[in-house]
Amino acid sequence: MLCRVCEQPAVALPGDLPLAEVPNIDSLRLLQAIALLEEQFSIEIEVVALERLQRVRDIVAIISDALPEE
Repeated sequence: MLCRVCEQPAVALPGDLPLAEVPNIDSLRLLQAIALLEEQFSIEIEVVALERLQRVRDIVAIISDALPEE
């Protein structure tokens, strides 16, 4: 999703990659990616969770935290 929003070829981004190093990333594109992920997974990510986004793996973590428990 980050690659799509940042208009980059779809590649696997390493989990430890700092978000600041994702090509063409900025705060608006990051929020766009989060909104698309919320829509795709039918979840709502709390605004306070966005404050801890530093690396790609942090996005995976906040999505996992927002998913309903089965």
